[in-house]
Amino acid sequence: MILDYLQTGGFLMIPIAAVTFMMWLCYFSTLASFREDRAPSNRHDLQFMAALVAAAPLLGLLGTVIGMMDTFHATASLVSAAPDAAALSDGIGKALVTTQAGLVSAIPGALALAHLRHIQKKRHA
Repeated sequence: MILDYLQTGGFLMIPIAAVTFMMWLCYFSTLASFREDRAPSNRHDLQFMAALVAAAPLLGLLGTVIGMMDTFHATASLVSAAPDAAALSDGIGKALVTTQAGLVSAIPGALALAHLRHIQKKRHA
């Protein structure tokens, strides 16, 4: 079921997964440095994480555009009067799945980033 979901989203699911992995790796490493009372390069870590959080929905949006282009291509290349339902649903599915994956990655990432900024603010107060 998970493989079907990933295949529906197409090749953009790989960069979305990579961004999500890097985002959470950055979160947990920064959180660990806060807990160990080390002085990590917090500002750079938080800026990098913010960039990753911003990139996730943009990758999802790119997947939306590609999926809709696939859908329009399927409708434009029709020779007969009846549209091919499978070709239409593939493009729409790709558009929806990549949008969902980008948002599922970005929303918790934004909350995690806010958590780290809150900890940083408390430490410097």
